[in-house]
This record gives sequence, structure tokens and C-alpha cells, in this order.
Amino acid sequence: MSNPVMAAQSLLRKHAIDIFPVPIESMARAEGVIITRKAFDGTQSGFALRDGQSRIIGVNSATSPRRQRFTIAHEMGHLDLHEGKPLIVDHAMRIDWRDDVSSLGTNEEEIEANAFAAEILMPARMIRSQVASYAQDGNITRDRMIVRLARDFDVSAEAMGYRLINLGILAS
Repeated sequence: MSNPVMAAQSLLRKHAIDIFPVPIESMARAEGVIITRKAFDGTQSGFALRDGQSRIIGVNSATSPRRQRFTIAHEMGHLDLHEGKPLIVDHAMRIDWRDDVSSLGTNEEEIEANAFAAEILMPARMIRSQVASYAQDGNITRDRMIVRLARDFDVSAEAMGYRLINLGILAS
């Protein structure tokens, strides 16, 4: 397996992405990934499916648009980093489900897919640049910074808070 952060950075460079919010859906489509949306029963927010040469990401349309962006990025991580698990339907396919357990970070592949998603949606260099520009304000609070960055990068405040802690910008 490759390094998830380096894989995400490589994909950003390949598509010359230097803006935020990162256009994750158009980037995935440019990589030949088919994205489909449907309201799922249960807790799944998405899945990655490999069917021969086809790569498909299924997204739970019942989740928030920001959650859908993270799901697409997370599943891109699985498609880029992992072989997947077999699923028998009509014929052999490879699939990874993203559900509430995925976000707990207890499985190495899930941790890697989350790290890929965090770097591709919230690239460290872009985050550090924005934090520096906000710091010039002097009056910005921790919570306000998280909310503003989350809005800028079109991710949840929770995801941004974790990202800032993981980058060492904020203390936990």
C-alpha cells in the first residue's frame, strides 16, 4: 500500500488543483470513476465498487452534501490505495462499504482512506496558508476559525476540527 497523504497530493498535482474547495467530484470523474447517488437503507454513507475495469462510487443521497463530498474522497482513497474485498452479486466484484464503523478509525484501510480524504479535501499547504491569513486578524477565536475554514473547504466543522488537530495547528 502506498502512503495515503502522498497519493492524495499526487492526485491534486496531476489535476493541477490549487483552489478550494477542491472539486472532488469532477476530479473523480476525470479519473474515470462513475459516481452514483441513491438513498440507502441503514448507516452506509457510500461504497467503492470495482467491476472489471469500471470503478464506481455509490453515495448515500440522504446524507448532507458535505458528507457526500467526504464520502467521495474517502472512496477515492479506497480505489487508489486498496484492492477491496470481494462481493458476489451476479458475478465477482470488489467493494468497500463506508458506514459508521469506517469513521471510528479502527481498521488500517479505513484509517488510510480517511487520511487520503482529509488531505485531498483539506490539503495541508492550503490549510496552513488560510490559517496564516486568518491569524493576521488577531481576533479570530478557535471555533470561528474552524467554522470559516470548514465553509472555505466545504467540509463539516467536525472534519475541519480534526484536521487542524492532526496537523498540529490546534491542540486537542
